[in-house]
Amino acid sequence: MGRKGETPGKASRAGDGLVRAVDRALGLLVLVSDSPGGIALPQIAAQAELAASTTHRLLTTLEGRGFVHFDKKSGHWFVGRTALAVGATYAGSRDMVACAQPILKRLGQSCGETASLGALEDGRVVFLHRFDARARRAFVPTGSSLPAHCSSIGKALLAVLPQAEVHRTLSAERLVAVTPNTICSPEALMGALEETRRVGFALDDEENTIGLRCIAAPVLDAYHRPVAAVSLAVPVERLDIGQVAERGRMVAAAAQELTRAWSGARV
Repeated sequence: MGRKGETPGKASRAGDGLVRAVDRALGLLVLVSDSPGGIALPQIAAQAELAASTTHRLLTTLEGRGFVHFDKKSGHWFVGRTALAVGATYAGSRDMVACAQPILKRLGQSCGETASLGALEDGRVVFLHRFDARARRAFVPTGSSLPAHCSSIGKALLAVLPQAEVHRTLSAERLVAVTPNTICSPEALMGALEETRRVGFALDDEENTIGLRCIAAPVLDAYHRPVAAVSLAVPVERLDIGQVAERGRMVAAAAQELTRAWSGARV
């Protein structure tokens, strides 16, 4: 008889065994992704019909690559940043950009500024699409990325990630100063993320570029996980602090519209 979770007589060759391990690992990733509130090891093992030791070994391997992560406080496994980045690359670079284009154009034109769509990958923000209202053109930024901790898109996405994921994504040594306004301490960053959650949008107040203020809000998938963010970039002479809240509401509304159009999630 085969071991638990195996079909007798299957995968008799070593090569097939390697394929079976990959198939099992991907199956566990699907189980974890089907549980947005997290799932404990015994439940994963039972659903996968695998021994707990085998399940833990496969999950640990996936965790090493960032596809899942374990939250010690709850004892649950969650989808990791790599899986989110892969999903954002697949959906974001195609379907999401197509959905985002008219929304970014309306936002940019209504404010007379530059509206962008970006995603988070390995602690940095990667831009997927941009509409410049003053140049009256849309384009895909090539090779442009920013540290997450000093960008509005990065903070908007970090604010809705699990706290354990935030700590892994941005360790203290990665919080480098880009301008004199850059947040460089984990405590100050967590405070900024709490404020982002409270008001519904993130602010980069000349933290990445002197003379530029940026506002962003997250775009969610069907499980309410962050996959991208909509942002608005405005020179400080055209956006004083008293106007940030109004612009923030406009950006949040655009992000919510894109969430509904792309994933169907209720926000």
